[in-house]
Amino acid sequence: MRTNTLPNSRPVAEEQILKAFDRWSQDSRLSIMSISPQWKQETEDYLTLDFRVEASGSLAAVTRFLHDVEKDPMALKIQTVELSSRDNEGQQMALGLQVSGLVLVPKQEQLRR
Repeated sequence: MRTNTLPNSRPVAEEQILKAFDRWSQDSRLSIMSISPQWKQETEDYLTLDFRVEASGSLAAVTRFLHDVEKDPMALKIQTVELSSRDNEGQQMALGLQVSGLVLVPKQEQLRR
């Protein structure tokens, strides 16, 4: 897990995950409408980078996207999944997703605080 945590630099960590969301959405043909990042200081040992994602697509696109997020080696955890139909036939789905990424704080930075 330590080898797959996000970089300690906030801009680099955000960019890494945003590029991954772009890659996963293209591979699955899911349309992302919005992505909202939020940093949280959990303890002095680690931070989490939480993303709220709103997307839409077919059920196949949603399942492929979720599979890609889960199988990626990055230290990510899907916190919540909200799924609803956007039409009467269930052909277009709306996806609300909460994902957390782990950032470990190096011991040197903990000592400086």
